[in-house]
Amino acid sequence: MTNMAKKINGYEQIYLELVKSLAGFDFSGNAPHLGLKLNPEGQVKVRFLGRDYLVDSQGAHPLDGRAAEVNHLSLVVHYAVSPGRGEPSGQFLPLRRMTGMVEGQGTFENDGVSRPLLRKFEGDLPALEAAVARLGGDYAGPDESGGLSWVFRPFPKVPLKLVHHLADEEFPADFRLLFDSSATAFMEFEALGFLAGVFVNDLCQTSEP
Repeated sequence: MTNMAKKINGYEQIYLELVKSLAGFDFSGNAPHLGLKLNPEGQVKVRFLGRDYLVDSQGAHPLDGRAAEVNHLSLVVHYAVSPGRGEPSGQFLPLRRMTGMVEGQGTFENDGVSRPLLRKFEGDLPALEAAVARLGGDYAGPDESGGLSWVFRPFPKVPLKLVHHLADEEFPADFRLLFDSSATAFMEFEALGFLAGVFVNDLCQTSEP
């Protein structure tokens, strides 16, 4: 019987392509600009959604030794090789207003962000607050739009703001995920959309006992 090679799915292929970019990469040139540090072995340490990873020429490796989703690994590598410079602006915008959005993609904010979070947390603010705490979010007070807001730093230079509007007599409850306006300087637009999906999925999962 011949051995069948494991079929690689699309997400795994993305990661493998990113790993190729690590060959000979000099992290010392950009790590300080990304808020990252190098260890004596030349590996760069990246903290992503509450977990620490080391990135080297072979890929991203969780420091806790537990398995990691390939999508998390891809985002960690993508950030580690970013040529981004500067600091977050402190101004938060929805994904549809970030550079690169094409007409019609704004539905992601409902289908990809608000709906799954409403299914998980609507009417259960304590569960939401517990999940936020597990991912390192900080309560940022009332948003200018009137909702409750929390700020996360999935990567040092890419903060996110989650806004939750509670239901009232006029409007149903909803969630909005906002990006710092400087985010595209540190991550490509497509990667930011990918980050949004991973963030929402992790937030829902961390509510489990």
